[in-house]
Amino acid sequence: MPRVEWAALSGDEVEAVVSNLLYNEFPTATRIRPSQGDYGIDVLIPSSLDRAIFDIYQIKKFATNLGDSEKRQIKGSFRRLLIGLVRRGIPVGDWYLVMPLDPTIENRLDWFNAMPNDVIQAMFSDGELALTDQEKEQILNWRNNDGRIIEWKGNLFCEALVSKYWFVPDYYLHGGNERVRAAVSDVAAILHRDLTLPKEHPKDAASILTPSEVADHLARLQRALDGDPHFRYGVSFDPRRPQLTVEPGLVAATQEVAPDGSCLTFKIFQRSNESLNERPIPIRLNFQVTEESSQAFELWRKYGKPVTLPAEMDANLPGGLGGKISNGTITITPADNEPHESRYRVVTPTGNVAGEVTFRMMSATGPDGTGHWLSGTDPSGAVSIDALVSVADRKFKARFKVNDITDRDPTAAAPALEFMAALDAPNRLQVAAKYGPFFNIEQLPENREKLPDLIARFVRALAVFQTRTTEQLAIPDLSAMTIADVHRVIDSAALIQGRIIIKTWDGFSVPSVNPGVHLDPDGHYQISILRPLRLKITEREISVGTVETVALSARVVTNSDGSLSILPATNNTAHERFAEEEPMPSGGELPVRWREVPQL
Repeated sequence: MPRVEWAALSGDEVEAVVSNLLYNEFPTATRIRPSQGDYGIDVLIPSSLDRAIFDIYQIKKFATNLGDSEKRQIKGSFRRLLIGLVRRGIPVGDWYLVMPLDPTIENRLDWFNAMPNDVIQAMFSDGELALTDQEKEQILNWRNNDGRIIEWKGNLFCEALVSKYWFVPDYYLHGGNERVRAAVSDVAAILHRDLTLPKEHPKDAASILTPSEVADHLARLQRALDGDPHFRYGVSFDPRRPQLTVEPGLVAATQEVAPDGSCLTFKIFQRSNESLNERPIPIRLNFQVTEESSQAFELWRKYGKPVTLPAEMDANLPGGLGGKISNGTITITPADNEPHESRYRVVTPTGNVAGEVTFRMMSATGPDGTGHWLSGTDPSGAVSIDALVSVADRKFKARFKVNDITDRDPTAAAPALEFMAALDAPNRLQVAAKYGPFFNIEQLPENREKLPDLIARFVRALAVFQTRTTEQLAIPDLSAMTIADVHRVIDSAALIQGRIIIKTWDGFSVPSVNPGVHLDPDGHYQISILRPLRLKITEREISVGTVETVALSARVVTNSDGSLSILPATNNTAHERFAEEEPMPSGGELPVRWREVPQL
């Protein structure tokens, strides 16, 4: 690895190399471009103790000497930082002076140790600067904070980073940029012919690479591609074209498909948050907007809603990738942003909440800045929202959609489905942030995609059953269930919730009674039958407790074979309840109890 001749470099070269070394060491670092308002800051790095506070790295080119002029420049940078602290509200953490020069004993123990307080005292006595008492107190509180670090990181620090990230100076100072391009060209050649074939073979001969030769090519390629200080590259050969998906840090991908369907895929990942600022990717697009796609294009232009359009592209991707592409398609998706949560609820005209759900949202803004696109799903994934917000009049248009709910967790999905079932006029829709009050959006029009209330009630019933079993329940395929099956589940859940179901009965038979028990054929009885409460969905059956059915008025008829027929007497009404205190019957026989109805 060639040495870095720091003293021979210009100030811009030193700053470029050192800042990119810092980006690779701290991928979340942010570069502050030089300006009158940069407050002496070169690189901001979120503090490891508090991500809202930034450690400041000030880069200087000094490599051979630290005279009066150099010291004045360092003091000036530190002074501007403190002004930014009190008059710009910059959340400053620790401060590091970085330059390829180690301090002498005198400079380190005398001048640099005294520098911060000297700068502060000079600021306090500067009548033109005119710091207020509050600003002075803020500066002193920052300076005297326990654990405050103000440190000189010299040549040893810079050389340690060079040793760790050798590709940074190699790229900027020793021609590494061209080696990266050459490596990519090698792969392009591998696609079309075997570079290892003897010369007597024709130029367009088919590739005949052995696995070891492919591995050797890829190893050489990866070593060269690792010399890019801004990006990392993923390379893969697949028998079929793989689907590209969004991945952390992925900024671009390109694929080349061979006639036999095999595919070479390049993926380009940024090494740090500053990668695209240090090495922007120029892309020229020529959209081929058709009548069919014009509406989708307008939604992207105004609101930022993702769109896929036919297009021609000319892209200068890192590593020499890219080039002109015709008859392709371009998918424009929102830039990465932090997801946020929004709460939506439906309120009846009387003010009661009929349904409430929290959506995890992503948002985008259109290129012309006149609207916003919002998209999200509830935690269960059962319901999604796609909304457009106009900036000018704050008009809100939302489309709520029920996704496929088969196999989803009923406990998680129930609130979202209840919300959808209530999403209809004359109810009102309200929205709120994760915390805080709700605000009316508008009175809902008639919702043509309204979820049937029966489905919401069925899923809520499954959630009730889930409270009685440790076995994980899932929403079944509703197309395989009958309406009677659905009502049976809903009624059973109502029993668990403590409701009494009133029904009718037609009579039943009992094989025999216990010896010594006498039933008066002219008697008037109430009959109680205990049975297991079972949840049966398609092929699954789960027992969750005991149900008692009480026939309120019954008479008993003894048959010739000794069995009994229990028939309605004055009425055929029965009450069902969830008998939590009763043991669940086992075996094939159901316990039957009776008592005489008192005469009025």
